[in-house]
Amino acid sequence: MAGYWIPWEVGLTRKREVMMIARKLGVSRREAAAMCMEVWEWASEQSVDGLIVGVESDDVSDAVGIPGIGQAMRDAGWILNGKGNVQFPNWDRFNAKSARSRFLSAARVREHRARVAEKKHTR
Repeated sequence: MAGYWIPWEVGLTRKREVMMIARKLGVSRREAAAMCMEVWEWASEQSVDGLIVGVESDDVSDAVGIPGIGQAMRDAGWILNGKGNVQFPNWDRFNAKSARSRFLSAARVREHRARVAEKKHTR
């Protein structure tokens, strides 16, 4: 399990795109954000670079079992359709192996700084 993860970005439920998706699907912002996470999980199983060949946004909805999510994410700009393929923009920022390394490195730096600050206050 440790090798499979997707980061949940702080503020995801308040993003403009999530609000658009929620409105289109008739669900809460939190439900819409969770639905997007399911799509991104599926996409990470299907692609290494954010391009999934041979599917369109409606197929994305079928794949994750959430009617309308593919089109809603497309309307919000989080899925691009083109010639029988879908592309997830900004894939490298969140889903590439390098993204995982950046997130883990940032977490280590935060923890280290917190320990250093704690030691200074306890002296």
